[in-house]
Amino acid sequence: MTRKAGSAVAAAALVALACGTGGAPNSVPAAGAAQAVPPEALETARLAAQGLTTDLKAELMAAMTSGGPTAAVRICADVAQDIAARHSIGGILVRRVSLRPRNPTDRPDAWETERLRDLERRHDAGALPAEVAEVVAAEGGRELRYLKPIVVGSACLACHGDPAAMPPELRTEIRERYPDDEATGYAAGDLRGAVSVTIPLGGA
Repeated sequence: MTRKAGSAVAAAALVALACGTGGAPNSVPAAGAAQAVPPEALETARLAAQGLTTDLKAELMAAMTSGGPTAAVRICADVAQDIAARHSIGGILVRRVSLRPRNPTDRPDAWETERLRDLERRHDAGALPAEVAEVVAAEGGRELRYLKPIVVGSACLACHGDPAAMPPELRTEIRERYPDDEATGYAAGDLRGAVSVTIPLGGA
């Protein structure tokens, strides 16, 4: 194996570990949550979030191995939303969200924004939970809203770290695909965002 190929494989392996979900092994209700979270719906949300994360990691690993960070950016641009759509079935909505999105489609709604800000405060205090779940009122009934935090790992910095440290071709790829990109300047251990799952529960 050449040094270049070995580096790509190593980077891909790090993606599997580093750009995933994170947090302490505990689940907390969202601030102000009043209704009990149905266990079956919570498990469905967990599986949906894990499914999106696993499938996206696999695509990113393959891209990093074959073409490095520039290829991984193309996956996020061309494939990530399709993967989210595949897991958004039976009325369930699964997506990634961030207060500093790269893809404008990943911009959070009002509930997600409030909860992401709370996750940032918890993260800064060293108490980031593994997940947040809340039952909320929605048009036509109730919904389970769920967030699984995403923490920046060292491999993520290839595409989300200091732009000055990125190869020119990578900066060009990001600029052309995401002219309003907000997702650089991160450090390892930062909160990147979350996987968001919405499940309709029905009822009034």
